[in-house]
Amino acid sequence: MSRPEDLTSDPMAQLAASLDGLLTLEETVAAVAQTALELIPGCYSASITVRRASGRLESCAATSDVARNADDLQHPFSEGPCYVLPLEQGIVESGDVARDERWTSWGPKVHEAEGVSSVLSVRLLSARGVQGALNLYAREVDAFGRDAVELAATLGIHAAVAVRAALLAQDLAEAVPSSRLVGQAQGLLMERFSMDPDTAFAVLRRLSQTSNVKVVEIARRMVDERAVRDATVRDAVAQAESEVREG
Repeated sequence: MSRPEDLTSDPMAQLAASLDGLLTLEETVAAVAQTALELIPGCYSASITVRRASGRLESCAATSDVARNADDLQHPFSEGPCYVLPLEQGIVESGDVARDERWTSWGPKVHEAEGVSSVLSVRLLSARGVQGALNLYAREVDAFGRDAVELAATLGIHAAVAVRAALLAQDLAEAVPSSRLVGQAQGLLMERFSMDPDTAFAVLRRLSQTSNVKVVEIARRMVDERAVRDATVRDAVAQAESEVREG
């Protein structure tokens, strides 16, 4: 059996210990970033970038403003490791970002603004695809040796599982209230227009399409205002009922 002091010599045991009992995405990514900072030789600052369902990249945790700002500076230029990473084999490394030909704008800018010279990014990949990246920054040129790269890659595999679980938990927590709102709006439509649940949902979908507003927001307005009598809703009801009959 491992003694408590043995955890510091086993990186994966240390990561598991830091994640024990954490449920939220914010807590999980913060723990992963902090563990990377403590374990990866040469690392000065670390961050976790997560790709949302919309495709947007978001820096969810950083051990200092250096990593956070280095992440954010990538977006105006669409340059940097997070933009190269999906095209690579899982690891992007640069020992001198200011002179790296891949990042002619971001590299010199992040070096000037944050003093970053080296970067090592590891793709966080789960069974369902790319979730984001673990980003490691250093102020020395060629800061990350072979041991650092191998350790970061191993850490990234385990971190991806934890991040994926946290994302699923967050999506579920957000989906439950939305589902309730949609159900309540369907109930209002069913009561007002004597329709079945499928037709009621078709009405919500039609209103969403014509107004370019998400279904859950249409449902929220309908429940808050109990607005099921206006002409827009009646038109959507007629169109939805026609679609259901034809379908």
